[in-house]
Amino acid sequence: MKRNSMISPLLVFIFSIIPILTYAQTNYENPIIPGFNPDPSICRVGEDYYLVTSTFEYFPGVPVYHSRDLVHWKMVGHVLQRPSQLDLDSIACSAGIYAPTIRYHNGIFYMITTLVNQPKMPQHRNFITTATDPAGPWSDPHWIDGAEGIDPSLFFDDNGKVYYSGNGTPQVKLWDKHRNIWIQELDLNTWKLIGKKIDVLDGGEYYKKGNLDGGIETGVNNYEASHIYKKDGKYYLLIAHGGTSQNHSVSIWKADSIFGPYAMNPANPILTHRDLSRELYFTSTGHADLVQTQLGDWWMVYLAKRPYGGENHIMGRETFMSPVDWSGTWPVVNPKGHKGRGELIHEKPNLPEFKFSDINTRDDFKSPLLNTYWTFIRTPRTEWWSLTKRKGFLRIDLRPEAISDQANPSFIGKRQEHKYFVATVKMEFTPQSDNETAGLVIERDRDYYLRFTIGMENGKRVLSLFQKNRAGMQDSLIARKPIDRSTGLLQITTQGFLYSFRYSNNGKQWSDLVTGVDGRLLGLAGAGRFTGTFIGMYASSNGLASKNYVDVDWFEYGENKTK
Repeated sequence: MKRNSMISPLLVFIFSIIPILTYAQTNYENPIIPGFNPDPSICRVGEDYYLVTSTFEYFPGVPVYHSRDLVHWKMVGHVLQRPSQLDLDSIACSAGIYAPTIRYHNGIFYMITTLVNQPKMPQHRNFITTATDPAGPWSDPHWIDGAEGIDPSLFFDDNGKVYYSGNGTPQVKLWDKHRNIWIQELDLNTWKLIGKKIDVLDGGEYYKKGNLDGGIETGVNNYEASHIYKKDGKYYLLIAHGGTSQNHSVSIWKADSIFGPYAMNPANPILTHRDLSRELYFTSTGHADLVQTQLGDWWMVYLAKRPYGGENHIMGRETFMSPVDWSGTWPVVNPKGHKGRGELIHEKPNLPEFKFSDINTRDDFKSPLLNTYWTFIRTPRTEWWSLTKRKGFLRIDLRPEAISDQANPSFIGKRQEHKYFVATVKMEFTPQSDNETAGLVIERDRDYYLRFTIGMENGKRVLSLFQKNRAGMQDSLIARKPIDRSTGLLQITTQGFLYSFRYSNNGKQWSDLVTGVDGRLLGLAGAGRFTGTFIGMYASSNGLASKNYVDVDWFEYGENKTK
């Protein structure tokens, strides 16, 4: 009896974890690529999948992610990683690189995108870059003259012709956000549009007529993000509409010819959360792309936002995925669940699991080059950072530019990917004057951030937390405390939208500067806020010249599992 009593709890434990293990083996969780990764576009090459997302004012531009099972992804490079490819000088926040599309044809990868509001050129310009290896290097831009609008895409037809699709403003606008979708042939030898430009989809046809979106005006706003597919001899035109916020939707049309006429799917939109709660598990679903696996199954990638702390989207728009049944005439999103809705949990694709083993959360800066995930704000024109001046350290020069300037400050950051995270930096910094500062910044753009930095006040070393939560305002001080010269470890932790800031001399005993700071300023809902939150290392001499620098020993970021 005694022996049986010992075995019984073991059997209970084994049987209790079987459902958990089975669940993990058969399901995946959205988002598939967390953190600021909007406007996903995807292509398949054999058994490999490549996905790109928008980057706006951040450099390098357009990250390239790789997967073999559609669930586990690794950033392998960027398309626009040289200043000659991407001029973001003085670019406004949420301008820059919009909505890339990636396609593969005859051994070459093509990425097409829009550069928006660059002061040195017309408002929008579209261009293509190419590569034989998606990790790079990619070519310099091939600018496409006469290509109006944003969100361009490419379609390689089986007759050898290549077509460009994009959006534009009609000559007669029925309402402010009236947009059309147009298609034109493209010559890849000259990078010029040829033949006739055809408006194939006019938003005005459905405006308040009740045959799309029930006559809701916001549902037919902003036709954009067009992609063309060919299936069973028919051409399919997929678009996003309704704007990239709560009314975001995905709809599809089909035609016998590339130039139409296109017939509307009577079940449009095929994906939307617009009529659901603004505080749902995720909202604003749209801007989609479709991919077929090597086994014939279809999947849709799309952007969405995860609100928390109310209608706040601190991490911005992320990349999600849902299954698609395209066995009939029209694709059906999430056929086994709530049709036309994305869900947090889906059954995994029928593909062999492929996890990347070399993804780590700590950077000790022992490589001569920065890790792929590190990001700058706008184009760096000088190398104000070094991994070689002091071996095993990242040296960052203090420069006059500040995080609030519409410039390229001395900031190196990575995406916030979790609602609950811990970020820690160990650094060596000795301020020489009251204007010099260095530490950590968590920022949404130059008007919304929390700045956790070491500086000097009246000749004494201090640790301060500042915030900025509105355009045109100055940084406001939240907390300040004198520290000694040995303090060099700074840490930010989150409990949802509450951020806490700690410091240490040795990494064993930690002291709080301030806890429970409301971070919703990073994610307030509103038009024109297209980016997400970055956290990283920052140094500035705040308007004055300086020869000082900060040496960063290591930086670590990971999910806070002690919630």
